[in-house]
Amino acid sequence: MEKLRLPRHHEYVILGSTLMKIAAVAKPPSDTNLRTLAQIGVEHQCFYGLSSDPDEYTAAKEKAERNGLRLSVVEHGPAMDLIVMGKEGRDAQIEDYKRLIVHMGKLGIKTLCYNFMPQITKDAMVVRTSFKFPERGGALTSAFRFEGSDNDRMTAAGVTTDGQMWDNLDYFLKRIIPVAEAAEVNLAMHPDDPPLSPMWNLARIMRSVENYDRLFAMYPSPVNGLTFCQGCFAEMGADLDSTIRHFAKRIHFVHFRDVVGSLHDFHETFPDNGPNNMVALFKTYKEIDYNGFIRVDHVPQLACETTAGEGYGFPGHIFAIGYLKGLLEPIYGRPGQATQS
Repeated sequence: MEKLRLPRHHEYVILGSTLMKIAAVAKPPSDTNLRTLAQIGVEHQCFYGLSSDPDEYTAAKEKAERNGLRLSVVEHGPAMDLIVMGKEGRDAQIEDYKRLIVHMGKLGIKTLCYNFMPQITKDAMVVRTSFKFPERGGALTSAFRFEGSDNDRMTAAGVTTDGQMWDNLDYFLKRIIPVAEAAEVNLAMHPDDPPLSPMWNLARIMRSVENYDRLFAMYPSPVNGLTFCQGCFAEMGADLDSTIRHFAKRIHFVHFRDVVGSLHDFHETFPDNGPNNMVALFKTYKEIDYNGFIRVDHVPQLACETTAGEGYGFPGHIFAIGYLKGLLEPIYGRPGQATQS
């Protein structure tokens, strides 16, 4: 396959501020999907890594570059279920995380999005009660309804408390933050989704603005930041504008989505069909000089899709990326019209 020419690395300056940059997820990360992202004007990939093998991240970076992209964000990283629960074997998982962070630094990948949610099921930390809620035009989307759910279920982990979870997080960060500082990799903690605790008798601590304040007070290092997931903070009932301003320089990554409803009863919607004023929010990002990465998060499933993507259907992502680019241009400016630094 012919290797695409990677655009010359530069940043564009608009009124003294660099641009917010789209880093898109492609599921699956096939050559076709990656090349499609490059064709619609995306320059950066967010790689949803689930491996502890550094070579897999090297291969992902090389694959992105063959298709005209830069691998700029890693999301998730190695398994950390034992870390989160404070179980035997967590030290080995922490060593995997250290190894990944060091390798990311060597590869020039400076953003790691992770979370501290207990593994409720074999393959689920994010909890939804339906993936077939009808949205605009009958598009299928995910929903959560607490009433009637099985939230009182007991797992093999038993019952955990907030105090245990904070201790487990402290144990992890104490060992990880010095490595991230040395590698110049920003850690972007994603909120619990939904930000509700307990779930299945397991405490979930990244569920409020106040708890994020506690996270940053524990470790004030500038690498210790958050993923501002618009959907999760909306689920919390937080005012998005004031919360963006509150965290300002702690925001290392942004997830672009919107929800309708409240914490105990909500569904995800198209980004142009929700209750939040996206134009106002992006003006706020500009005012705080946010110039990091943003990615489209969960999207409804479109009629043209043949398989359920559970929020990651590629056609839906293409639509949302186009909408996102349309938001960014009048607020941040178009790169080709800006002054190069």
